[in-house]
Amino acid sequence: MAFNNAKNILVGASPLYVSVKDSTDTAYVENLLDIPSGGITFAARTSAATTLEAATTKVRNVGFTNNGLQITYNPTYDSVTVDQLLDTAKLFKSAMEVMIATELAEGTLANVLLVFGQGASTLKKAGAASTDEYPTKGATGADDRDLTLGMEAGALGIQPTERQLFAVGQAPTLAKGVSAEVNATTERVYYARRVLSVQQSQFSLARNTPTTFPVTFRLLPDGNYAGSEYGKIIDRVLA
Repeated sequence: MAFNNAKNILVGASPLYVSVKDSTDTAYVENLLDIPSGGITFAARTSAATTLEAATTKVRNVGFTNNGLQITYNPTYDSVTVDQLLDTAKLFKSAMEVMIATELAEGTLANVLLVFGQGASTLKKAGAASTDEYPTKGATGADDRDLTLGMEAGALGIQPTERQLFAVGQAPTLAKGVSAEVNATTERVYYARRVLSVQQSQFSLARNTPTTFPVTFRLLPDGNYAGSEYGKIIDRVLA
């Protein structure tokens, strides 16, 4: 095992992708990275970002972000105390919470929709649900097609909107175990199976401050994937 290796230091922000469809859509496909057909498969020695950029019907790039990506892994442990010890005799995990937070720098309505945690059906163009991010300029003599995001109130008992999230960042560049791949070009892929926008998001329109859209995602587990219920972190060799 190598110690004090600067190649294990990670620097740099990650492009961020979210699923185009969400759990409110009847065509929503869960676990895009782990289904045998109709999902996303990363080609060998090809960046995952290349695959994700091409999968336009499945995921979309949210564009520029600010302050990177913050991943919070927060287990809760309770304790067992006994008369014969002054300290805790045993700890056991009683709860678990995983969060991902970032700031979106591109203020498209599709990104605002993501921040608000609403279903895609609340984003409409000319009366129909739309996955477009921009209004459409009509031809000469034709009406422009406005893009409208409804600010949804929801209803009692309604299920929150779930999506899937991908991020592609740096991995340690020293690949172990294969001599030809020492000093390899690598990347790290973060995949979350179920993400929901669950916390307050506040953005301002100010004279001398750029508008960014903070968003915090709560990750929920999928019990069908033992050992990777929340998702995966994958280190890949590219060259």
